[in-house]
Amino acid sequence: MLTDRLDLSRDELQSRSGWELKPEGACKGDVCIPLRSAVIGADGRVDITAFARQLGMPIVADEAHGLWALGPPSAGHVLARAEMPELTLSDFDGAPYDFATGRGRKVVMVAWASW
Repeated sequence: MLTDRLDLSRDELQSRSGWELKPEGACKGDVCIPLRSAVIGADGRVDITAFARQLGMPIVADEAHGLWALGPPSAGHVLARAEMPELTLSDFDGAPYDFATGRGRKVVMVAWASW
């Protein structure tokens, strides 16, 4: 979720992230996570930093542009798993390259788009 503010209304939080604040905690679908301390300020707005901390969500700032990105819940781990799907792409010469040949090694894939 991208935001230009660190305080959102309950409706903004739900429409942007899918998380709804209920008496039992932060809920998304069938999952509800109890909140240990208040994430709602006196003005009724959600403190996104406190919300992210309690749900184990990474949050990063782009201070130059005044934007913050809130990641998915991680339960203490940034990635729940890091498995690459089966993928074959053309190399620089047009020959197929199967990424499975790099299994067990670190592989960097760089993507570029003109838009």
